[in-house]
Amino acid sequence: MATERIELEGACNFRDLGGYATSFGGPVRLGRVFRSDGLHRLAARDVDRLESLGIGLVFDLRSRLELDADGIGDFAGRDGRHVHVPLLEVSLNVFDGRIDWENVDLGERYVEMLRTGGAAIAAILAQAAEVSGPAIVFHCTGGKDRTGVVSAVLLRALGVSDDDIVADYACSEVYLGGFLERYREAMETEGMDPEAIAYVTSSPPDRMRHTLAQFDRIWGSAERYLAEIGLAEATLEALRGALIEKG
Repeated sequence: MATERIELEGACNFRDLGGYATSFGGPVRLGRVFRSDGLHRLAARDVDRLESLGIGLVFDLRSRLELDADGIGDFAGRDGRHVHVPLLEVSLNVFDGRIDWENVDLGERYVEMLRTGGAAIAAILAQAAEVSGPAIVFHCTGGKDRTGVVSAVLLRALGVSDDDIVADYACSEVYLGGFLERYREAMETEGMDPEAIAYVTSSPPDRMRHTLAQFDRIWGSAERYLAEIGLAEATLEALRGALIEKG
């Protein structure tokens, strides 16, 4: 069962990644790692709410184009919190004219993220492994695709079941709600095909199941993937120690 979102005025898909059962005994620790959609839209009361969570670092997965267009917002801009770790050189923003949205295969783009975004993923996991470090959040624009891929890798590393990883991914479509409706309207105005719009704004379970199957086919295990992207075995063990409750 996916964790419930934290209700905010300016972000629709802000969630704690804790609470999931793991194969290592205890559940994923609450209050340490969060995932979200864009934080540049936060209201003042949202900033106060997030300050209470003890979040010390904000890992921003968006492209430079998105960062320049939307900024980082008050919360991420405080106290040197913001860390720009783009997962892709070309964004997944629906208004990026470099992308042929009617022919995009998101399942394959997720695998591309795993291949090209290794440094970003390793940086996030290494920080999450710091047991005495602050809580962290990582986000993109909608908190669905890039954020969903990083969440899947982190949860795989912690021994969370594929069913829970898929559920965590799939609930973004529900949580984003009105945000996606606004995107649909904007894309319709741009003349995008309705079927393409429905495809790129959705997060069906089968898409993440495909990604996990490809992950296994290419790398075989979370341990092998993390080693390939440069995460040391000792850091992986520290990650599990920091984020898994003792059973």
